[in-house]
Amino acid sequence: MKLLMTTTLAALMALPAMAQDMPATEFNVVGSIGSLSMYTDKELPFWSETVPSETGGKITANVKPFTELGFKGGEIFRLVSNGTLQIATTVLAYNSGEVPRNEATDLVGVLSSVEQLAEVVDAWRPSYSEFLEKEHNIKLLGFGTYQAQVIYCRDEFTSLADLAGRKVRASGASQQAFVSHLGGSPLSIAFAEVQPSLASGVVDCAITGALSGYKAKWHESAKFISPMPVNFGLAAQLANLDWWNGLDASVQDYLTTGLRGLETSIFKLAATETETGLACNTTGPCSEGEPAGMTLVPLTEADEALRAEAVKVAILPAFAERCGAECVSAWNATIGGKLGVTIE
Repeated sequence: MKLLMTTTLAALMALPAMAQDMPATEFNVVGSIGSLSMYTDKELPFWSETVPSETGGKITANVKPFTELGFKGGEIFRLVSNGTLQIATTVLAYNSGEVPRNEATDLVGVLSSVEQLAEVVDAWRPSYSEFLEKEHNIKLLGFGTYQAQVIYCRDEFTSLADLAGRKVRASGASQQAFVSHLGGSPLSIAFAEVQPSLASGVVDCAITGALSGYKAKWHESAKFISPMPVNFGLAAQLANLDWWNGLDASVQDYLTTGLRGLETSIFKLAATETETGLACNTTGPCSEGEPAGMTLVPLTEADEALRAEAVKVAILPAFAERCGAECVSAWNATIGGKLGVTIE
């Protein structure tokens, strides 16, 4: 008994000071795509292991990925806003047609790496956080990202121009504008439904993460893959603002710090996964399973020129039209300033 009391006392003393006075708090968390590493390697252990361990069981989160809860993805943002969900992770592009600012940091063709994405996210964070609170009753807690989003196709193509006339799954307004500029037909299809859509011919091509598509077995139907980073699949951890304001300050402080740490770890993971995903989809080596044997379509100077043209004449102008003058001003002052790009 003395040993037990000593051990318990030591454990309590090891807790952060704020956790010792923290009220017992339990809530539900909706995570990202359940089969992918953002959830399995980062979100799930954070909520199910790190949080209860660091708070001595004071905070309990019941976490499930949205793919196991019957959601398609696009509704998550709205459900956090109206209070149906307390905390959730969502890919921001899923809702960018309704809320253009959700796609501001991850426009097609603008960024070249996860590291660059992290820089523009930091530049955009204060403005975006204020916007979410004022306009959507949402508290921004952190970001996450998938690896580079690349193009998978069933049939052979040798350049981006060959996507003209093809039906392409595109996630978000920016990807859809890009596909349209190439002469393709963009379709909005939930991630879990893409593989059967490729198999049945509902779509000819689809865009997703280099490793995400491999884990979802898109290679069973798609046989060609382009390594060009279309964009990066930025996600965010969001909380309903009314619910958040009702939490004890010690719980808010802990979650604020913890979720920023989770953000950092997700970005570090994503930075390595583009190369892994391309290797796994093609000839290996693959740390995730057997190489899929897809054909890698080399990038050409014509592809780079077409991407740059799309950004200039389609992506940025379409974003400006969707987002409005105030949004463009905020973008130019933050993200644009970081990149040295100005939207007219």
